[in-house]
Amino acid sequence: MKSLKPFSVLIPDANSPYFLGVLYSLSQIKGIKIYVMSSLKYSPIKYSIYIKNYSYFPNLNSDIQWVNCIDSEVKRFNIDLVMPVDEYGIRLTIKNKALFSCAEKLCIIPSIKNFDIANNKGVLSKHMHKNQIKCSKGIIVKAGNILKETLINFPVIIKPVEGFGGGRGMQKFETRQSVEDFFLMNTFNYDYLIEEYIEGYDLGVNVLCEKGTILAYTMQKGNLFHDQPFKPQIGLDFLYEPELYIEVKKLVKSLNWSGVANIDVRYDKNKKAYKILEINPRFWYTLDASLCAGVNFPYLYCLSSLGVNYNIPNYKCISYLNLNGLLKTFKGNKRFIFRIKYLFNNTILKFLLRDPLVLGYRIFNSIGNRLKNK
Repeated sequence: MKSLKPFSVLIPDANSPYFLGVLYSLSQIKGIKIYVMSSLKYSPIKYSIYIKNYSYFPNLNSDIQWVNCIDSEVKRFNIDLVMPVDEYGIRLTIKNKALFSCAEKLCIIPSIKNFDIANNKGVLSKHMHKNQIKCSKGIIVKAGNILKETLINFPVIIKPVEGFGGGRGMQKFETRQSVEDFFLMNTFNYDYLIEEYIEGYDLGVNVLCEKGTILAYTMQKGNLFHDQPFKPQIGLDFLYEPELYIEVKKLVKSLNWSGVANIDVRYDKNKKAYKILEINPRFWYTLDASLCAGVNFPYLYCLSSLGVNYNIPNYKCISYLNLNGLLKTFKGNKRFIFRIKYLFNNTILKFLLRDPLVLGYRIFNSIGNRLKNK
């Protein structure tokens, strides 16, 4: 793919775990110059062949420091677009939009009100029920409280309403007594959402929107998973489900959503319906999978922010493995290494091989994490 014209992008939160997917996606487009800011002095991404400049900014302890550093980088390198990639960076940008000298160069973003609805699982649950969007039944338990009488059915899933991602903090409980014991034995400073457990399977929908209209999307279902429950999928299949698209379309319209989001969904086998669980209002771990399927979300995000119109892109219904998925597959089938075409078209390998220092870090980190979890 070729860019309509050369432009530059500043990513101010490059130490985010979602950054590499953004980097590899943008690197596929000739003419894009990628500048990054990071709070890490030493990081493998500093030596990526795709990065035009790596700026180290430690100890940004206030909103105004964040704004001033971004404004400074935009002026210094004549940046065309500013694109934060995770929840913290995106919310900080939305919250302080009026303070930026370069406000016209910020990528499209939702309102702070709608971002906070999407980012809080408990508030989002209420919003979906109010707007008649299919979702799981749940209740919120405030910090310091105990579970009171409720009509909710067991088993249930409990999860912090905010500040956690990737399945962290989630637990399944079979009985009411086990939930009561959990709250009695644990002190916590955040609210919990208790949801009825849905018998079925998980899906994910990735979207790029502007003012509640979907500009690009992909749908995926996991086919390979971590050994630990509730962790993100490490292998997946892309698919298309019309009924699910309808619910997602209703959701983003109700939030007048602008920007990217990753939506977690559960298929209810008993009700034969897709139910939305939560929104991650940011980029996602499997971003490079969507790229392999034919949708370059970061590039399209840039085009939308520059006011360039395009048709909703089609995507291929392929399977995909991330680095952890590759390691797990190799462990179970050593001959998989000979599937060269698959390895270069349906995995992250082709991106990593072009960036050797980052590849070494990712392999070292993945092996280390697997050893810790044993």
